[in-house]
Amino acid sequence: MALTRLSDVIVPDVFNAYMMVETTEKADVFKSGIVQPNAEMARNMTGGGVTFQTPFWNDLSNTGSKIGSDDPAQVLTPDKIGGSKLQFRRQFRTNAWSTADLAAELAGDDPMKRVVSRVSEWWARDMNRITIATLNGVINSNITNNAGDMVYNAGVGVGGATPTAAMSATAILNAKQTMGDKADMLTMIMMHSVVYTNLQILNLITFIPNSQGVVNIPTYLGYRVLVSDTCPVVASGANFVYVTYLCAPGVLGFCENPPAIPVETDRKPAQGNGAGVEELYTRRQFALHPNGFNWKEATVVGEFPTNAELELTGNWERKYPERKHIPFVAIRTLNG
Repeated sequence: MALTRLSDVIVPDVFNAYMMVETTEKADVFKSGIVQPNAEMARNMTGGGVTFQTPFWNDLSNTGSKIGSDDPAQVLTPDKIGGSKLQFRRQFRTNAWSTADLAAELAGDDPMKRVVSRVSEWWARDMNRITIATLNGVINSNITNNAGDMVYNAGVGVGGATPTAAMSATAILNAKQTMGDKADMLTMIMMHSVVYTNLQILNLITFIPNSQGVVNIPTYLGYRVLVSDTCPVVASGANFVYVTYLCAPGVLGFCENPPAIPVETDRKPAQGNGAGVEELYTRRQFALHPNGFNWKEATVVGEFPTNAELELTGNWERKYPERKHIPFVAIRTLNG
């Protein structure tokens, strides 16, 4: 008897492309614009290796202009331009799901069909977690190595101290001032729903029309607001510290290089005492890297870094010479 199975209805290449598109569209962090494709990273990822380096030029140094002279003995020594390089990391993540054939028979519906319909959403949530872990690593490194000049604690100020106040206009304005005269690069703010609700209670959220003229884009002090409960919340005694991100688009570069077999199905006919089990495997290979920072590969136990390792201070260092070169501020508030 002919029987249609999961392997008959999933075309791996088509399903993988669909999964990647759906992940990008549905992920709160990705669709905000904080993550943008990086062509240089993509070119490097086509070869082998786990770490890759991309060079960059520093800006011209502010040595000041020279005074002209009619003395031929006075010779102008030209300034030079310096350069450096950033190292980023290949990542490889997998997950699989299995369902017993007998479960489908007893439920009157195929659970694997439900799994297939939710795979893209699952990967979207996972990519959000990876992104937040990366940002946490940047923040931790900044506090340790750069006196926390990219972190603002409400009620306290710049640095690594515990905040004493909730989100406010004062906190936002002081946070953007860490960028000095480059603060206009900051255009979006990503916050936890608790922080957003507190601002709504204070009637501080305004809305602007989208491209269709529908008034539904939330803003605060002119910054576009993205609400995501992926934003970190850390217990602090009886209180909670919420982390909000004030940033420019493209703070993180991203590229995806699918592995040779990104999607695969398998049958286990002997399992379930012969009733059978069906399995779906998914694999993703990509790079996600904060601009201006270097991946140091200080602590990676396995072949690829875990989320916990992405958050480690020792795995990151800022390479861009000036704080203004990185349009990103982490705002920490107490209880919202």
